[in-house]
Amino acid sequence: MSDRRPALERLRLCPLLVLLWLSPSSHGAPDEAAAILARADAPRAALSEARMKLRVTTTRTGAAAFAGEFAVLVKGPEKIRIEFLAPGDQGKLLIVNGRDAWLVLPGTKNPIKVPRSHRVTGGFAVADVARTRFVDDYDATVERRDEIGGRTCDVLLLRAKKGRDPAFPVLRVWVDREEGRTRKVVFLLPSGKTAREATFDEWGTLRGVPTVARMTIVDALRPGTTVVDYLDAEKAVIPDSLFVPVGAKAEGAR
Repeated sequence: MSDRRPALERLRLCPLLVLLWLSPSSHGAPDEAAAILARADAPRAALSEARMKLRVTTTRTGAAAFAGEFAVLVKGPEKIRIEFLAPGDQGKLLIVNGRDAWLVLPGTKNPIKVPRSHRVTGGFAVADVARTRFVDDYDATVERRDEIGGRTCDVLLLRAKKGRDPAFPVLRVWVDREEGRTRKVVFLLPSGKTAREATFDEWGTLRGVPTVARMTIVDALRPGTTVVDYLDAEKAVIPDSLFVPVGAKAEGAR
């Protein structure tokens, strides 16, 4: 049986993909903000059930850089399966089903129950590959306009809808006015402090579907920078059985 501690430590140190595949100072009308958000959500909706391959590179001051590839299955925001492909990590799985999450290590009999917020590596977490649709979880208002890289963006303030419980209750999202693409997301804690920031650096098309090609995550709580490259993505029909590891029961699935 393999030692679980080094693997767990790497997962903590070295995934809101995956997401985390993860939008002007007078406030705009709610209908305007909702329309901007819906347009920005379209790429996420197109790959709400899909297979993806990601390369994740994490750098931290004083530590060796980590780079690894992952095969990812997503089925809505509630079901995620991440397979580790890097040498030394092959055979490891992180599976999320509803409120339940498990780490599966090669050579072990039983899956290990972990929090759904579990980090895959560095600043990259499960939420980054979940295909969460902002329009489902948040109400939006338009705060202002801003420029990012010469692009004029609408800046939306998102607050969690009543009855919804996303990982972050408040987001600030920059949406490109010309192309309707998400350019930046700031994830805020209830205190208003920034927890992390993601920039959507490159967009492209994979297998005919527009999708983010590269994103950079800067974690304010854990110093370091994580770059996620989307190497491949395609729509797929994925059986539910792949989101429950052998020997586990998805008690929190919904």
